[in-house]
Amino acid sequence: MRYHSGGTTSTGLLVLILIFILFTGLIIIFFQQFISNLAYADSTSNIIVVTTAIALPLILLAIIVFQISKLAGERARRLPGTRFKTRLLLFFAFIALFSSVPQALLSINFINSTITFWLDVQIGEALKGGLNISLDYYDDKVETLRNFGTSYHLRTLLQGMERNPDRVWSNIKELNSDIDFIEVFDHLGREVFFRGSVEGRVTEFGTIQSFNGSLPKVDREGFSILRHLSRHRIDGEDYAVLSGIVLSAGFASQVRSITESLETFNQLGRYKDLFKRVIVVFYFLFSFPVFLLSILVSFLLADEIIQPIVNLEEATRRVAEGDFTVRILSRSNDELSVLVSSFNRMVGELSGSRKKLLQSEKISAWQEIAQRLAHEIKNPLTPIKLSAQRILKKYNDNKDEFDRILIPAITSIIEEVENLDKMLVEFREFTRLPLPTPERLNLKSLVKEVTAMYRQLSRGVRVDISGIPGELELSVDRNQMKQVFANLIKNAIQAMADGGEITLSADMVEKGDRAFCRIWIRDTGEGIDELVGENIFHPYFTTKKDGTGLGLAIVERVIFDHSGTIRFF
Repeated sequence: MRYHSGGTTSTGLLVLILIFILFTGLIIIFFQQFISNLAYADSTSNIIVVTTAIALPLILLAIIVFQISKLAGERARRLPGTRFKTRLLLFFAFIALFSSVPQALLSINFINSTITFWLDVQIGEALKGGLNISLDYYDDKVETLRNFGTSYHLRTLLQGMERNPDRVWSNIKELNSDIDFIEVFDHLGREVFFRGSVEGRVTEFGTIQSFNGSLPKVDREGFSILRHLSRHRIDGEDYAVLSGIVLSAGFASQVRSITESLETFNQLGRYKDLFKRVIVVFYFLFSFPVFLLSILVSFLLADEIIQPIVNLEEATRRVAEGDFTVRILSRSNDELSVLVSSFNRMVGELSGSRKKLLQSEKISAWQEIAQRLAHEIKNPLTPIKLSAQRILKKYNDNKDEFDRILIPAITSIIEEVENLDKMLVEFREFTRLPLPTPERLNLKSLVKEVTAMYRQLSRGVRVDISGIPGELELSVDRNQMKQVFANLIKNAIQAMADGGEITLSADMVEKGDRAFCRIWIRDTGEGIDELVGENIFHPYFTTKKDGTGLGLAIVERVIFDHSGTIRFF
């Protein structure tokens, strides 16, 4: 039996790491979206953010509850390692909580300080002051343009504009340097004079003919134009005078930006306390899932740490119960893997020592067998001696009755001698088994030779060897293995007096760095009682009237000499 140790949670840990990275990205995106939309009450975006922030912790919490209930069930069943796993989880949870509390306090304090700084009264006043300055600047330009357009001096300045336009424009700039352009139309709407910025030039007088006084502000890309239209009589002719001021580049957009910023600032100021609470709530809604993710990681790490220990505990229990085939497989290269390797090596050495001990016990048993054999030999010698003495006595005392007792006495002597000879032959085979002389041979062919000899022993028994691969070859002693199969098949046939089926199969298995051939022999007999099964491989143990009890002992000896094991199920 093998237990896998370590390396089983790598996939789960990688998935949690990917979830953590994805969740961190979602936190950044959602938080930026929330901050940008909070002031404008974008309900759709806020609902999505809130729903996500609530749903994810609930899902993670449900997974953790499931893991906790699973752990509680394992503790109730007293599974190995559950108490240690519980302590590890509590330790990890305490570390996560202990590290997150200072961070939470620091973050909350930072949020409060930041919001207080953002919504400081001086910043609001600065925004208002900036807006007022912009409006005052605008109003001043409008008033300047209106005063210039209605000035009595304007008609004087424009006299001689057709004869000397540059001098006229120079005089206007000296009178009012804020004027950026001036355009004069006659009573027919024809342009008779223009000087200044070409941005303010009007090509069609009809578009402004109906106006008198200040004209609507013209916004163009990068600048704005203020204009004023007034009518004057110059040199006996009626003229329309269009004067204007070009505002600095970006003035309109800057004023608009200041206005929007002030509106946002005022709205945030009205909900300052609510805004702080919302930000704190969102902080916990997004930090709580991170804490839950750390708890899930704790479950995975606890399994990773405790699984080798659980495997060692289970394997130790199996070894204590006598199962020396248990091994632990480790995929890691840490201290636990060294411990696992030491454990496997120790179990292997214990298994080898146990086999040697069993062999030593069997040698001791052979000494006992010799004593029992002497006793078994003495038993038939007694009737042999008595029969011989009786023959001699009758021959000497009464020759007439000699013929009557001769045949029974001789028959008794022959039977006892035959039994004694049979017992001695099997004992000799058991004690004088030579060491195996391995040769490469086909297992199925070997089994066919043996089964062919025993097919006539019981015609009601069917032998099936289809489970043995035809290409399977082993390095074994031919004669000894034939003896093994012969004993086992003969016992199986004798166990099925009314007929049945014997099935032989084989396959190759790996154990550590070695390969073994596993051979199964099954019959449809009544089976072997467990109490009897403990002794079936002991010499001179038999349940048959005419058995010697050495057949299975010889089988086990041959298998052991081939570095194998044999057991029954």
